[in-house]
Amino acid sequence: MAYDNSFRTVPLAQEPVCGGVMHVWTDGSAANNGKENCAAGAGWVSDLEIYDCVSLVGIPLTNNIAEVAAVALCLSAWRGYNVVIHTDSTYVLGLMRGSLLAMERDGWGDFPRVGQSASSLPLFKHVLFLLRSHAGSIEFVKAKAHGDDIWNNRADSLANEGRVSGRPYDLWTLVTPDGWIDHRPVLAHQPLSYLTDLVVRESVMPPLSSWKSSPFCDRWVVSMARVFGIYLDVDTYAPAVWAINVPVGFRETLWREMNGAQAIGRRYKGKHDLLRTCPCGAELSLDHILLGCVRYNLSVLEQVMHDRLREVSPKLYHKSLHPDSWKPSPWYPLLALRRVEQGSIKPTKAIPKPDKALSDSRRVREWVIGSFFWAVWKWRMKEANEPGFRFIPLRQVDTLCALLAGESSAVTAAVPGVGGGPQPPVQVGDLSKLPPPVSHYLGGGSDAKPSEADGGRSLRLSRRGRSILRALTVPDVV
Repeated sequence: MAYDNSFRTVPLAQEPVCGGVMHVWTDGSAANNGKENCAAGAGWVSDLEIYDCVSLVGIPLTNNIAEVAAVALCLSAWRGYNVVIHTDSTYVLGLMRGSLLAMERDGWGDFPRVGQSASSLPLFKHVLFLLRSHAGSIEFVKAKAHGDDIWNNRADSLANEGRVSGRPYDLWTLVTPDGWIDHRPVLAHQPLSYLTDLVVRESVMPPLSSWKSSPFCDRWVVSMARVFGIYLDVDTYAPAVWAINVPVGFRETLWREMNGAQAIGRRYKGKHDLLRTCPCGAELSLDHILLGCVRYNLSVLEQVMHDRLREVSPKLYHKSLHPDSWKPSPWYPLLALRRVEQGSIKPTKAIPKPDKALSDSRRVREWVIGSFFWAVWKWRMKEANEPGFRFIPLRQVDTLCALLAGESSAVTAAVPGVGGGPQPPVQVGDLSKLPPPVSHYLGGGSDAKPSEADGGRSLRLSRRGRSILRALTVPDVV
């Protein structure tokens, strides 16, 4: 089946460079097909034993998406040649028989999707561009899957190899030059929901496109490039703030911060000084609150979070597993954890499927990190608005342990803003009044020794415990 590429609106980029015909076999592979943690690869091989394979990232993946991506990869590699593409995918053959042109004719209103996240539309537009701009002839042939065709079996093994260990191939970054594809929407015979969405999308400015959001967008792109070494489109990942597995109130807090609407620091015009300036003297901001300072040393609470992360995280190293390396904007990677982890770690004998291990724990890790940030934010806000409350990190260990474990009943009774009031002072020397988790995180656990100065009634702190308490410069801790 030959594809008609006679429709062109701009001149050919190059003339055919080969008079012969190249036979190429393409295939795609997907594990956990159609699910959020789907991992996919694509590969092709020619009858000259020239081949390539990649790991697909950037958009929601399925087996059909992998098959289409394999065709795009093949056409990009053999531009200017007369090629015969062998594929075992009936979906790809259906696209070449007219479905791809029908998508363009209908205004791209019915292209394949998975869930509500990034769209696979750029891939289909790019394939149509490659077909139309190809300087040679193109023919598609049906291959028998998992049969006696050694070349098709070779393409299948390459697709599996690409899925496991191939170089990343970001489908979201595929560029389609102007003039090759009709991007205009078609209004005839469209449902009202589609027309309403189209009018809103084309006439209402998205919140992140306003001048108030520009500082956040610039900082986010630079921060992700500095921490993880990748450049991401903030418009693609910012809407994920409503899908990450964190407390609902924290999602709203992040959204206000992204849009420059957080009423703290220089934007606060009220009477509470603690909402304008931190007691340490710095201007108050969300990042400053979440990182802590000399007045609010969060080390003991951060240790609780790290202990919980070690329980739920796979036994491997990646920066996304260690919030300590996310500074100076500690919550930015939450918007793109799936992207920064996908294809970032090579398989080993101990962990043959690192992407799956990271994916299985991602939702729990989001909850642990997001809940820690949300608790710190609420404690600071309660201290600023309630004169009788003092935020002392040492006293909140039990509450944070319950929150990170998901004990909603304990959280409802103890999380600031819901219950509680002024708390009695705690003397450093008398650790018997502290709950077990506190003494554990201060170093007064099973290996601690009784202090001889007071007859063994209290515990001698470890070196780390003493350093934490020295940093807690609050009036009622002596």
